[in-house]
Amino acid sequence: LAHRLAELKEAGEMRPQHVSMAKRNNVRTARDQSRIAREMLGGNGITADYSPMRHMTNMETVYTYEGTHDIHTLILGEDLTGIPAYQ
Repeated sequence: LAHRLAELKEAGEMRPQHVSMAKRNNVRTARDQSRIAREMLGGNGITADYSPMRHMTNMETVYTYEGTHDIHTLILGEDLTGIPAYQ
């Protein structure tokens, strides 16, 4: 997805909806991976000795920051259907 977005940008064809899709996907993937990293360490994953918990809380913040995930979903939905879900 990131590679395709770079191609679109270089060709001058990138749209804001493409950026929304990439942001939404990348944050979701990073959040999932930080959870897996924390789980791999078991009880140690929540201590300050290891960084997965710090990354996981950071990704949770980015995921929900002012409804970012939901806003990107609405932008993509409007692009696909042509019907705005907000005004």
